[in-house]
Amino acid sequence: MKIQHFMVDPPWPQKKGGLRKVRPNQDRSLEYNTLTVGDIFALLDAQVFTLAAPTHNVFLWGIDKFLHEGEQRMIERGYKRHARLVWDKENGVAPAFTIRYTHEYLSWFYKPTLQKVAPAQRGKLSTVLRERSRSHSRKPNAAYALIETLYPDQPRMDVFSREARVGWSQFGDQTTHFTGKLHK
Repeated sequence: MKIQHFMVDPPWPQKKGGLRKVRPNQDRSLEYNTLTVGDIFALLDAQVFTLAAPTHNVFLWGIDKFLHEGEQRMIERGYKRHARLVWDKENGVAPAFTIRYTHEYLSWFYKPTLQKVAPAQRGKLSTVLRERSRSHSRKPNAAYALIETLYPDQPRMDVFSREARVGWSQFGDQTTHFTGKLHK
């Protein structure tokens, strides 16, 4: 079965921000392995995009630091960007104690043409997803629900997945990190 919709949350080459004095034994490493941007896309090319249906969507998560480079890499692969959604996390970190980063981006790409969405959903969903963040790298249920609502009953894959979900196949090395339970 070929995949029509990919949710991709790359392990961008990032480290933790500020360390907390109340956790003296922590370091700046994240709780998962990160990859260079080149390695992320090489892996996607070799192991993920080969599973794609001829017409498919890719929903790519990004933060400010990697947003444009990630989008450029998708364009280099022949994808077209349909929309850039914003996840309002309703909380976030304040690096260097300046402003609070309370969002992430979800860029929607398609290849070669945009698939029609479910007729009953046309124009009903927003480009802003509002859901409080729960854990580092845990994506909002609203993003999965958006894809499920727009494209019901089509094959979907969660790439670099850390949480099993009903109706989604998974790709990654920490697929049960958060709960090990299926979530709708």
